[in-house]
This record gives sequence, structure tokens and C-alpha cells, in this order.
Amino acid sequence: MKWLGVGFAMFLALTLFPQSAGELVHYQAPYIEEVDGADSNTPFKVQYIDLDKYQGVNAYENTFTTMPEQGSKLTVKVHNKNSTSHVMLKVYRGTEEFGYADVKARTEGTRTFAMHDGRGVTGDWKVYITSRDGQIMNLQIRAGQHD
Repeated sequence: MKWLGVGFAMFLALTLFPQSAGELVHYQAPYIEEVDGADSNTPFKVQYIDLDKYQGVNAYENTFTTMPEQGSKLTVKVHNKNSTSHVMLKVYRGTEEFGYADVKARTEGTRTFAMHDGRGVTGDWKVYITSRDGQIMNLQIRAGQHD
């Protein structure tokens, strides 16, 4: 009976503390990061926002869910067709927000995201665009996953 107790104690010790003494095991959770969008002209495997045209004063919002098998990167493009007013583009993944990016009049803003471990992009996403000065926005928006 005594050996049974010692065996059980060893089993618990190995289960709870599998690394040997002095060895530190690091497990890094996958996280998303904004990356350089230089390859953002790559064709989308899946297009979540397909050249959505928006004109108005209220903020633009659109949500979608990405799956890892659809590509290793997510790119959001906003073409600000307004002749004078800037717009602010914010992207969210779940509750994580990536801050505002300024898109000047008559320019296109691009934001590209990738998982740090190279796996496909996952998550629930929201694209939010608002004007800086309450002007009417005239936008074309695209978002899609690619490699």
C-alpha cells in the first residue's frame, strides 16, 4: 500500500511539473500583429468587404470572421475619394483595437495583419471609419484574406 502512495505522488509530480529542475518551458500564445502592407496587392483568397461604396456623415462599420485556412494575412483598404476631408480608419479583432490610421483626401489607406507564428489569420473583425471633421465621407472599402 505504501508503494501505491509513493507511485501516485510521483505520477502527480510528473503530471503537474513535466519539465526537469532548472528547465523553463515557455508557451507563447499566438497573437496578431500589424505588418508592412507592401504585398497588399496580392489577390484575395476570400473577400469579406467587396469594394463597398459608402457616402455619408455617420461612421462606417462592417464586421466579418476570418478562418486560418483562408490565408496568412488580412488586408483592409480604404480609398478616400473625398476631395478635401481626411478620414480615420480603425480595425478591431475581438476586443483588441489597432488604433486609428489617418487616410488623407484622395488617397488610399492600407492596413495588413498577420499572426506572429505564420499561421492563418483567425478572429472576429470590425472595420470602423469616421471623418475627422464631420464632413460627408465618400469611400470605397475592401477587405480580404491572402497569403
